[in-house]
Amino acid sequence: MELNGLFACRSLTLPKQLEQVARLALARPDIIAFGSARSIAAVCSVSPTSVIRLATALGFDSFRDFKLFFQQHLRRTANS
Repeated sequence: MELNGLFACRSLTLPKQLEQVARLALARPDIIAFGSARSIAAVCSVSPTSVIRLATALGFDSFRDFKLFFQQHLRRTANS
């Protein structure tokens, strides 16, 4: 699944804090791929729990899986 498809295929209504993290994820996938929940939260001015909640809302089993998706996305885009 592609990055934009991750968000487009789910008809989610996100709370404001989760939406802030989602916007960052689309604009700067590198921050998600290589950041910690705490560092991502700091950039978005939300709690680390909000970052983890977004990962869960998008269907990932864990924050680690969420990060891995973004790392794979960056690898694919770098190779194309």
